[in-house]
Amino acid sequence: MINDIKIKLHTMKEDRTVQATQFLNLVSKMNFFTSLKPEQQNDSVVSRFKIASYHELNSTISSLLRTCIQTLKNDPSETDIDIMNLLEIALQLLPSDEMELLDELHKIL
Repeated sequence: MINDIKIKLHTMKEDRTVQATQFLNLVSKMNFFTSLKPEQQNDSVVSRFKIASYHELNSTISSLLRTCIQTLKNDPSETDIDIMNLLEIALQLLPSDEMELLDELHKIL
């Protein structure tokens, strides 16, 4: 009886190994996990999303900031909105390089 249990457990373990191998083969052949890209400088990952123009980027950042302001005006403890996360997103979206270019253009004009 103990040998039967050992054989059954061994067979179950082999079945799981085969299933895991099949899953890994499937994942490697498909184009999964494309939303986050590893960043070379540190252990972070980068997420991309499409924005049609600088005007839309400005509107998106403004909306994030207005949401934060409105939530802070109310009682932030009564909401599920993560203000810190929204502010970090807005900060990352700010087009710093483009702002430097605008400063240089302003000097020329």
